[in-house]
Amino acid sequence: MDGGDLDPRRRRWLTVLWCSFLTASVATMLFFAFVDPAADFGGTRTAAYSAGFLFFWLICAIASAMTAWLMTPSRSDYHETR
Repeated sequence: MDGGDLDPRRRRWLTVLWCSFLTASVATMLFFAFVDPAADFGGTRTAAYSAGFLFFWLICAIASAMTAWLMTPSRSDYHETR
C-alpha cells in the first residue's frame, strides 16, 4: 500500500501519530531503564508502564502536531507563489 488513497490531511495526522508512537516507545524504554515504578511510585509495574507510555505518547503527539501545524503553509503563502 503506497498510501495514495489517503487525502493529505489524513496522511499528515497519521504520520504525526505514528512518529509520536515510535518516539514515545523509545522514551518509555529509556525512562524505565533507570526508574523502577514499583520501588519509586509504589504501584504495579504494568500500570506504571502503561501510564508512562501514554504520557510520553501524549507529549510527543502534541510536539509532532505543533510541528505539522507550523509546517502547513497558510493561504497567503499559496497566493504569494502564484
